[in-house]
Amino acid sequence: MIRALWNEQKKREVLYLEALKMDGMGPFRRVLSQGHVSAVLFQKEIRAVYDYFKCFLNDKELADQNQITAHVSLQLLENAKGKEEVASCLKKIEAATIQLYKSLRLYLDREPEAQRLMDEHLIRTSEFYEMLCKLESGNQCSYGFTAAA
Repeated sequence: MIRALWNEQKKREVLYLEALKMDGMGPFRRVLSQGHVSAVLFQKEIRAVYDYFKCFLNDKELADQNQITAHVSLQLLENAKGKEEVASCLKKIEAATIQLYKSLRLYLDREPEAQRLMDEHLIRTSEFYEMLCKLESGNQCSYGFTAAA
């Protein structure tokens, strides 16, 4: 689960970076920059959690597991025209990432520090999701966020 979450964060990193390269993003660039930086930082923190839990007999390093390429990320954004469609594409990635955080949380009940870190990531990712919803024109956000107490 942690490896899947790291891969999802890697996908976020590449997508936000590719979206930053697109024309016509204007003030949206600030959100894109924040999304990119958060993905990079979250990957580092997730790596620490992964290293804590991994089995050295059969687990590999996270970098070895990275199957995500810029080509796949470009395919997700290639048909996006304007910031509303870019926001819609990124929102889907954020929703998938949020689901992974929620699923992983069930496995961290005996590790309060790791759980706290993942809750912080979940809250921040949820904030990005909400920002993207606001940027997406004409669509309503209907996603419930609970970081769990």
